[in-house]
Amino acid sequence: MLTMEFLMMGGAIGKSESMPSPASVQPRRRSTDIETGPVVPFPAARRTAHVRQCAGELGGLHGEDARRYWLKVCRELADDLLKFGSSESQARSAVLAFQDEVQRELLRQHEAEQD
Repeated sequence: MLTMEFLMMGGAIGKSESMPSPASVQPRRRSTDIETGPVVPFPAARRTAHVRQCAGELGGLHGEDARRYWLKVCRELADDLLKFGSSESQARSAVLAFQDEVQRELLRQHEAEQD
Protein backbone atom coordinates (compact mmCIF):
# COMPACT_ATOMS: atom_id res chain seq x y z
CA MET A 1 0.00 0.00 0.00
CA LEU A 2 1.29 3.44 -0.89
CA THR A 3 1.49 6.02 1.83
CA MET A 4 2.10 9.74 1.58
CA GLU A 5 5.26 9.24 3.62
CA PHE A 6 6.59 6.72 1.09
CA LEU A 7 5.86 9.04 -1.82
CA MET A 8 7.37 12.06 -0.07
CA MET A 9 10.55 10.12 0.64
CA GLY A 10 10.97 9.59 -3.10
CA GLY A 11 9.59 6.11 -3.30
CA ALA A 12 9.19 4.84 -6.80
CA ILE A 13 5.94 3.43 -8.04
CA GLY A 14 6.37 0.27 -10.02
CA LYS A 15 4.10 -0.75 -12.87
CA SER A 16 2.21 -3.23 -10.68
CA GLU A 17 1.69 -0.63 -7.95
CA SER A 18 0.51 2.22 -10.17
CA MET A 19 -2.77 3.80 -9.26
CA PRO A 20 -5.70 3.51 -11.65
CA SER A 21 -6.64 6.58 -13.63
CA PRO A 22 -9.39 8.68 -12.04
CA ALA A 23 -11.68 8.02 -15.00
CA SER A 24 -11.50 4.26 -14.51
CA VAL A 25 -12.66 4.36 -10.88
CA GLN A 26 -15.53 6.82 -11.28
CA PRO A 27 -18.96 5.41 -11.94
CA ARG A 28 -20.36 5.98 -15.38
CA ARG A 29 -22.88 8.79 -15.51
CA ARG A 30 -25.86 8.62 -17.74
CA SER A 31 -27.05 11.68 -19.59
CA THR A 32 -30.38 12.68 -18.08
CA ASP A 33 -31.26 14.90 -21.03
CA ILE A 34 -31.31 11.94 -23.39
CA GLU A 35 -33.19 9.59 -21.10
CA THR A 36 -35.64 11.82 -19.24
CA GLY A 37 -35.82 15.11 -21.14
CA PRO A 38 -35.06 18.59 -19.86
CA VAL A 39 -35.29 19.57 -16.20
CA VAL A 40 -38.70 21.02 -15.34
CA PRO A 41 -38.64 23.20 -12.23
CA PHE A 42 -41.28 22.68 -9.57
CA PRO A 43 -44.11 25.16 -10.22
CA ALA A 44 -43.28 28.39 -8.38
CA ALA A 45 -46.92 28.96 -7.47
CA ARG A 46 -46.92 25.65 -5.56
CA ARG A 47 -43.92 26.54 -3.41
CA THR A 48 -46.15 27.25 -0.43
CA ALA A 49 -43.34 27.99 2.02
CA HIS A 50 -41.88 30.59 -0.35
CA VAL A 51 -45.34 32.04 -1.05
CA ARG A 52 -46.07 32.38 2.68
CA GLN A 53 -42.64 33.84 3.39
CA CYS A 54 -43.04 36.49 0.69
CA ALA A 55 -46.57 37.33 1.81
CA GLY A 56 -45.36 37.68 5.38
CA GLU A 57 -42.53 39.98 4.32
CA LEU A 58 -44.79 42.06 2.11
CA GLY A 59 -47.38 42.34 4.86
CA GLY A 60 -44.84 44.14 7.01
CA LEU A 61 -43.55 46.46 4.27
CA HIS A 62 -45.10 49.54 2.72
CA GLY A 63 -44.45 51.89 -0.16
CA GLU A 64 -41.05 51.85 -1.83
CA ASP A 65 -39.66 49.15 0.49
CA ALA A 66 -42.49 46.78 -0.50
CA ARG A 67 -42.02 47.56 -4.20
CA ARG A 68 -38.25 46.96 -4.07
CA TYR A 69 -38.66 43.69 -2.15
CA TRP A 70 -41.33 42.46 -4.57
CA LEU A 71 -39.24 43.29 -7.65
CA LYS A 72 -36.22 41.56 -6.13
CA VAL A 73 -38.17 38.37 -5.37
CA CYS A 74 -39.76 38.24 -8.82
CA ARG A 75 -36.47 38.91 -10.62
CA GLU A 76 -34.69 36.21 -8.62
CA LEU A 77 -37.46 33.73 -9.41
CA ALA A 78 -37.36 34.57 -13.13
CA ASP A 79 -33.56 34.31 -13.18
CA ASP A 80 -33.70 30.89 -11.51
CA LEU A 81 -36.30 29.63 -13.97
CA LEU A 82 -34.30 30.87 -16.95
CA LYS A 83 -31.13 29.33 -15.52
CA PHE A 84 -32.85 25.95 -15.28
CA GLY A 85 -33.94 26.08 -18.91
CA SER A 86 -37.37 27.71 -18.96
CA SER A 87 -38.11 29.94 -21.92
CA GLU A 88 -38.85 33.61 -21.25
CA SER A 89 -42.53 32.97 -21.86
CA GLN A 90 -42.59 30.04 -19.41
CA ALA A 91 -40.68 32.06 -16.80
CA ARG A 92 -43.06 35.01 -17.18
CA SER A 93 -46.11 32.75 -16.76
CA ALA A 94 -44.59 31.09 -13.70
CA VAL A 95 -43.77 34.45 -12.09
CA LEU A 96 -47.31 35.70 -12.76
CA ALA A 97 -48.77 32.53 -11.20
CA PHE A 98 -46.46 32.99 -8.20
CA GLN A 99 -47.58 36.61 -7.86
CA ASP A 100 -51.22 35.49 -7.88
CA GLU A 101 -50.55 32.97 -5.11
CA VAL A 102 -48.75 35.56 -2.98
CA GLN A 103 -51.70 37.95 -3.41
CA ARG A 104 -54.12 35.19 -2.36
CA GLU A 105 -51.96 34.47 0.68
CA LEU A 106 -51.92 38.15 1.60
CA LEU A 107 -55.73 38.15 1.45
CA ARG A 108 -55.91 35.00 3.61
CA GLN A 109 -53.59 36.54 6.17
CA HIS A 110 -55.59 39.78 6.20
CA GLU A 111 -58.87 37.87 6.64
CA ALA A 112 -57.36 35.83 9.48
CA GLU A 113 -56.33 39.05 11.25
CA GLN A 114 -59.92 40.35 10.93
CA ASP A 115 -61.43 37.32 12.71
